[in-house]
Amino acid sequence: MLHGPAHSASPAMAAAAAGGGLQPLVVTLNCLEDPSLEQDALSGAAAVEHAPLSALSAGRVEAAAAVLLPSLAFLPRAAQRRLRPWQLLLCLGSPDRAADTAAAAELGLRLVHVDANRADEVADTVMALFLGLLRRTHLLSRHASSSSPTAGWLGSVQPLCRGMRRCRGLVLGIVGVNAAARCLATRSLAFRMSVLYFDPLYEVTGKVKRPSIVFPSAARRMDTLNDLLAASDLVSLHCALTNDTTHILNAERLQHIKPGKTCFTCFLLFSVLAPPFFSIFMFML
Repeated sequence: MLHGPAHSASPAMAAAAAGGGLQPLVVTLNCLEDPSLEQDALSGAAAVEHAPLSALSAGRVEAAAAVLLPSLAFLPRAAQRRLRPWQLLLCLGSPDRAADTAAAAELGLRLVHVDANRADEVADTVMALFLGLLRRTHLLSRHASSSSPTAGWLGSVQPLCRGMRRCRGLVLGIVGVNAAARCLATRSLAFRMSVLYFDPLYEVTGKVKRPSIVFPSAARRMDTLNDLLAASDLVSLHCALTNDTTHILNAERLQHIKPGKTCFTCFLLFSVLAPPFFSIFMFML
């Protein structure tokens, strides 16, 4: 959603339109310290750079045609003053849209909020990661791309297939209750897996209330995180990063998992990191 007045093109865009050959500059401010993916995607169309808050005096923010940032309202005032009315500001995964919109109106800036609530996309990605680990497709793909199909090649693949597991009969534990977690539960049940889920807010408050997100009836709610970890073959985290969920999987919690069997895919929905609006951390124990 676009907030703020319309303005004429930036100096960088005007120079490019006049045939000066100058590519518009896209700056990532207070996020995306390594914008290599964005650089590849926009190669030939725009230059992408990261501008740390410690180097505002370099003038890269003022020179940008577009600025990516996690939140305008929570940006230091010194950084806010560097932004220009003709720039397009993309606010990624803002924790307070109303505050950002108000700040944009006060400063006369154009602000676009990028939706972070992509439940189906998150669930699809989790399933892809789980399937890749269970079926060893990442190892097979790496082997296929680094080897030539010579005599004996098929035999060299067999060791990589050891430890493959089918989804049917496995137990998925979901930590956190949101739309993406519900979509993941639905997909996992279709793969004939059992689904357990745990709401960290329930453990913190100790209150029983009607959930706003209703899981499929075949999924079972667990009263404690330790019980979920002990029963799960796969675990996926979908909880917001708060004081209560920081270090939710600490050393004591990890003592309750199934050694050598559990596959974790953690989607921690950070309000200060973007894109792709969630952080992916995956490992097998």
